[in-house]
Amino acid sequence: MYFDPYPKRLVPGMLGLLIALLGASACASGNAGPVQGPLPQIQVLIGEEKLNVELANTDLSRQIGLMNRKKLAENAGMLFVFKRAETQCMWMKNTLIDLDVAFADDQGKILNVEHMTAGTSDVHCAKGNARLALEMNRNWFSKRKIGAGQIIQVPESAMASQ
Repeated sequence: MYFDPYPKRLVPGMLGLLIALLGASACASGNAGPVQGPLPQIQVLIGEEKLNVELANTDLSRQIGLMNRKKLAENAGMLFVFKRAETQCMWMKNTLIDLDVAFADDQGKILNVEHMTAGTSDVHCAKGNARLALEMNRNWFSKRKIGAGQIIQVPESAMASQ
Protein backbone atom coordinates (compact mmCIF):
# COMPACT_ATOMS: atom_id res chain seq x y z
CA MET A 1 0.00 0.00 0.00
CA TYR A 2 1.32 3.49 -0.95
CA PHE A 3 1.18 6.19 1.66
CA ASP A 4 1.51 9.80 0.43
CA PRO A 5 3.28 11.72 3.22
CA TYR A 6 2.55 15.03 1.44
CA PRO A 7 -1.14 15.29 0.59
CA LYS A 8 -1.81 17.53 -2.44
CA ARG A 9 -3.53 20.16 -0.32
CA LEU A 10 -0.30 20.77 1.64
CA VAL A 11 2.03 21.16 -1.37
CA PRO A 12 1.16 24.83 -2.19
CA GLY A 13 1.68 25.84 1.44
CA MET A 14 4.99 24.00 1.63
CA LEU A 15 6.18 25.67 -1.59
CA GLY A 16 5.25 29.08 -0.20
CA LEU A 17 7.16 28.35 3.00
CA LEU A 18 10.20 27.18 1.04
CA ILE A 19 10.18 30.36 -1.10
CA ALA A 20 9.87 32.54 2.01
CA LEU A 21 12.78 30.75 3.68
CA LEU A 22 14.96 31.12 0.59
CA GLY A 23 14.13 34.84 0.41
CA ALA A 24 14.94 35.33 4.09
CA SER A 25 18.22 33.49 3.65
CA ALA A 26 19.19 35.75 0.72
CA CYS A 27 18.43 38.85 2.80
CA ALA A 28 20.40 37.51 5.76
CA SER A 29 23.42 36.92 3.54
CA GLY A 30 23.72 40.68 3.05
CA ASN A 31 23.60 40.30 -0.71
CA ALA A 32 22.08 43.58 -1.90
CA GLY A 33 21.97 42.87 -5.60
CA PRO A 34 23.53 41.08 -8.50
CA VAL A 35 26.95 39.48 -8.43
CA GLN A 36 28.96 39.25 -11.63
CA GLY A 37 29.16 35.80 -13.13
CA PRO A 38 32.47 34.48 -14.48
CA LEU A 39 34.00 36.83 -17.06
CA PRO A 40 36.85 36.30 -19.50
CA GLN A 41 40.29 36.99 -18.01
CA ILE A 42 42.85 38.95 -20.00
CA GLN A 43 46.32 40.28 -19.31
CA VAL A 44 47.04 43.99 -19.62
CA LEU A 45 50.29 45.88 -19.13
CA ILE A 46 50.95 49.30 -17.64
CA GLY A 47 54.67 49.95 -17.85
CA GLU A 48 56.28 46.99 -16.04
CA GLU A 49 53.05 45.97 -14.28
CA LYS A 50 51.34 42.82 -15.62
CA LEU A 51 47.74 42.51 -14.56
CA ASN A 52 45.22 39.72 -14.91
CA VAL A 53 41.87 41.43 -15.15
CA GLU A 54 38.29 40.48 -15.81
CA LEU A 55 36.91 41.81 -19.08
CA ALA A 56 33.58 43.66 -18.86
CA ASN A 57 32.68 44.34 -22.49
CA THR A 58 28.91 43.73 -22.58
CA ASP A 59 26.12 45.99 -21.36
CA LEU A 60 25.26 43.61 -18.51
CA SER A 61 28.84 42.98 -17.36
CA ARG A 62 29.53 46.74 -17.37
CA GLN A 63 26.34 47.44 -15.38
CA ILE A 64 27.16 44.89 -12.67
CA GLY A 65 30.90 45.55 -12.57
CA LEU A 66 32.41 44.70 -9.18
CA MET A 67 29.13 44.99 -7.24
CA ASN A 68 28.81 42.89 -4.08
CA ARG A 69 32.39 41.64 -4.15
CA LYS A 70 33.96 41.45 -0.70
CA LYS A 71 37.56 41.51 -1.90
CA LEU A 72 39.75 41.90 -4.93
CA ALA A 73 43.19 40.31 -5.22
CA GLU A 74 46.17 42.71 -5.15
CA ASN A 75 47.00 42.70 -8.86
CA ALA A 76 43.51 41.88 -10.09
CA GLY A 77 40.90 44.23 -11.44
CA MET A 78 38.20 44.75 -14.01
CA LEU A 79 38.66 46.35 -17.42
CA PHE A 80 35.55 47.99 -18.83
CA VAL A 81 35.57 48.32 -22.63
CA PHE A 82 32.91 50.72 -23.88
CA LYS A 83 31.29 50.79 -27.32
CA ARG A 84 32.73 54.20 -28.17
CA ALA A 85 35.08 56.80 -26.78
CA GLU A 86 33.08 59.45 -24.92
CA THR A 87 32.80 60.84 -21.41
CA GLN A 88 32.35 57.70 -19.32
CA CYS A 89 31.29 57.80 -15.67
CA MET A 90 31.32 55.24 -12.87
CA TRP A 91 29.72 54.98 -9.44
CA MET A 92 29.92 52.63 -6.48
CA LYS A 93 26.32 51.57 -5.86
CA ASN A 94 26.31 48.11 -4.19
CA THR A 95 30.11 48.00 -4.32
CA LEU A 96 31.60 46.82 -1.03
CA ILE A 97 35.29 47.69 -1.51
CA ASP A 98 37.03 51.02 -2.13
CA LEU A 99 38.39 51.22 -5.67
CA ASP A 100 40.33 53.48 -7.99
CA VAL A 101 39.45 53.80 -11.65
CA ALA A 102 41.75 54.82 -14.47
CA PHE A 103 39.94 56.15 -17.53
CA ALA A 104 41.79 55.73 -20.83
CA ASP A 105 41.22 56.66 -24.48
CA ASP A 106 41.12 54.44 -27.59
CA GLN A 107 44.90 54.03 -27.53
CA GLY A 108 44.96 53.13 -23.83
CA LYS A 109 46.39 56.49 -22.73
CA ILE A 110 45.26 57.18 -19.17
CA LEU A 111 43.24 60.40 -18.98
CA ASN A 112 42.76 60.48 -15.21
CA VAL A 113 42.56 58.28 -12.11
CA GLU A 114 39.72 58.72 -9.63
CA HIS A 115 39.33 57.45 -6.04
CA MET A 116 35.94 55.84 -5.41
CA THR A 117 34.47 55.04 -2.01
CA ALA A 118 32.44 51.87 -1.43
CA GLY A 119 28.66 52.19 -1.30
CA THR A 120 28.47 55.82 -2.43
CA SER A 121 26.45 57.24 -5.28
CA ASP A 122 29.09 59.84 -6.17
CA VAL A 123 29.71 59.96 -9.91
CA HIS A 124 33.32 59.77 -11.18
CA CYS A 125 33.89 60.74 -14.81
CA ALA A 126 36.65 60.65 -17.38
CA LYS A 127 38.36 63.94 -18.19
CA GLY A 128 37.98 63.36 -21.90
CA ASN A 129 36.70 60.75 -24.32
CA ALA A 130 37.36 57.39 -22.67
CA ARG A 131 36.96 53.98 -24.25
CA LEU A 132 38.41 52.07 -21.27
CA ALA A 133 38.06 52.12 -17.51
CA LEU A 134 40.30 49.98 -15.32
CA GLU A 135 39.11 49.43 -11.74
CA MET A 136 41.67 48.33 -9.16
CA ASN A 137 41.90 48.32 -5.36
CA ARG A 138 42.11 51.77 -3.73
CA ASN A 139 45.58 53.35 -4.10
CA TRP A 140 46.84 50.65 -6.49
CA PHE A 141 47.74 53.28 -9.10
CA SER A 142 49.28 55.81 -6.69
CA LYS A 143 51.45 53.16 -4.98
CA ARG A 144 52.98 52.41 -8.38
CA LYS A 145 53.11 56.04 -9.51
CA ILE A 146 50.78 55.31 -12.43
CA GLY A 147 48.69 58.20 -13.71
CA ALA A 148 47.62 60.40 -16.59
CA GLY A 149 49.65 59.99 -19.74
CA GLN A 150 50.74 56.41 -19.14
CA ILE A 151 49.49 53.63 -21.42
CA ILE A 152 47.33 50.62 -20.60
CA GLN A 153 48.31 47.99 -23.17
CA VAL A 154 45.21 45.94 -23.99
CA PRO A 155 45.10 42.98 -26.40
CA GLU A 156 43.40 44.04 -29.64
CA SER A 157 40.96 41.13 -29.31
CA ALA A 158 39.69 42.59 -26.02
CA MET A 159 38.78 45.94 -27.56
CA ALA A 160 35.55 44.60 -29.08
CA SER A 161 32.55 45.60 -27.00
CA GLN A 162 29.05 44.25 -27.36
